[in-house]
Amino acid sequence: MKKMRLPLLIVFGIAVIGLIFGSIFDLQISQAIGDRNNVAGLAISVIGQTISFCFVAFVGGGFLALALQKRFSTLLRVLFWIAFIGIIAVAFYGSGKEYFGVNGFAGKAPSVVGYLIAAVPLLGSCFFGYWSFRKDENPNTWLILLIAAIAIGLIYVGPVTLLKEIMHRPRFRSVADAGLEFHAWWQRCGNYKELMQAHNLTSEEFKSFPSGHTSIASFSLIVTTVIPLAAPKFRKIQLPLFCACTLFCLVMAFGRILAGAHFLSDVSMGLTLGSLVGFIGNEVLIRVKRFHQDEEAPAVENQ
Repeated sequence: MKKMRLPLLIVFGIAVIGLIFGSIFDLQISQAIGDRNNVAGLAISVIGQTISFCFVAFVGGGFLALALQKRFSTLLRVLFWIAFIGIIAVAFYGSGKEYFGVNGFAGKAPSVVGYLIAAVPLLGSCFFGYWSFRKDENPNTWLILLIAAIAIGLIYVGPVTLLKEIMHRPRFRSVADAGLEFHAWWQRCGNYKELMQAHNLTSEEFKSFPSGHTSIASFSLIVTTVIPLAAPKFRKIQLPLFCACTLFCLVMAFGRILAGAHFLSDVSMGLTLGSLVGFIGNEVLIRVKRFHQDEEAPAVENQ
């Protein structure tokens, strides 16, 4: 656990540097590479979103494995079932709606097709999560999965959604196509409702800050940080997996800028939040481990 402190802090530092750099050059960068019709950017967005939610589905599969273990009380198993259903529902909704929605290839196919496309990798990831924990007897596994589940809420629902609803920052694609005024990430767009009516835009065009896609991509960093504590088979490859997920987050962030959906500061804040949640979760588990070691020490001495 302690070995993951530095990698998480490095990613956090990269994200903060991106936020600072974006504060100065947001508009110039997006003007240079941003385009709502950029096929590469859209493909990265929709495929990357499914990959991101595969990590979510993996955690859901872990809860399914615990729900089927008779060593837990009936109440706990019911709660595990609820967690499993809720997490899988979030994964399907979050991934499936992107393919042919406003942030993907809008209008190219019925939205239901997106859910069908997402179903195969998500179900596969769920089964992999179940397989990884089906014979698990670690007494702390439920806590590790709980921290991961809380992280999903914090990243996908909590601060990200709250900031979007407070700031209402116009996306670059609307700044470029509809001529909306550019807003820095710290500037709230207070007249967004008037702009929606004047330019016939949806509220989705005023949810630029922070990037939800990048923040949920950063959930992969949390999974690769905490899950190996419960699944020893992943410990030997933990750092390579973390590095691969960091690269994935950066590619996802780049894709969102390419597609004109976000500015550099938007994706940087998404990565900042994700790496910060991951660091806090890791610190919690470090202290839980210390607590158990302190509990066991007196017992050993008494023997």
